[in-house]
Amino acid sequence: MLLSFLIYVIDSADRKRFEETGQELAELLDEEKLSGVPVLVFANKQDLLTAAPASEIAEGLNLHTIRDRIWQIQSCSALTGEGVQDGMNWVCKNVTAKKK
Repeated sequence: MLLSFLIYVIDSADRKRFEETGQELAELLDEEKLSGVPVLVFANKQDLLTAAPASEIAEGLNLHTIRDRIWQIQSCSALTGEGVQDGMNWVCKNVTAKKK
């Protein structure tokens, strides 16, 4: 099975799990079938006052260490829909670019 992209969703309000979640993401990215696959991280629950900004989440997940693929972190709220389309547009753009 060939995967074109990975979408990873994180609870932006659950700061205490950022490190654990980052380790889980790193393990996923080490899988051979995900080699070089673009990654979109949805920083969900941005509608909550307790939500961490995307930059803090990116740091907590150590996204800056990802060098073998393109990635994007997108603030969003599944409840309101804000940011979801922007993230999906990024996926479409980068899947199309990879196929060319």
